[in-house]
Amino acid sequence: MEWLAIAAEDLDTATDLLRSKRYLYAGFEAQQAAEKALKAVIQEAGTGAPPKVNDLVKLAALAGLADTATVERLRLLSKYYVAALYPEERAKVAAMTDGGVAADLHRTAKEALGWATQRLTSPPS
Repeated sequence: MEWLAIAAEDLDTATDLLRSKRYLYAGFEAQQAAEKALKAVIQEAGTGAPPKVNDLVKLAALAGLADTATVERLRLLSKYYVAALYPEERAKVAAMTDGGVAADLHRTAKEALGWATQRLTSPPS
């Protein structure tokens, strides 16, 4: 479950960035944590390597995460991948990201990682 280990490391990095008030990059690392957690579930499903996409909504669908509220939070979190990589998006997303927003993004990533961990470590029913 290498994907889960990397996701946990990304979440730790997001935590450090949140504490240091680097909110945009805390959001980026939270997005990375959620992405890798979802990819862990996809890979463990036995369908091969997860797709090389960064859209958390698409990955959630492939992983079987169907909770509407969580998926909507993942939609917002997906924006942080683009914002960290493209200057034209960075300023716009950074302006809407304060400590409260960054904390919410962190919680969303933590929930995704928890969901993936539970799904992969619970015996099938």
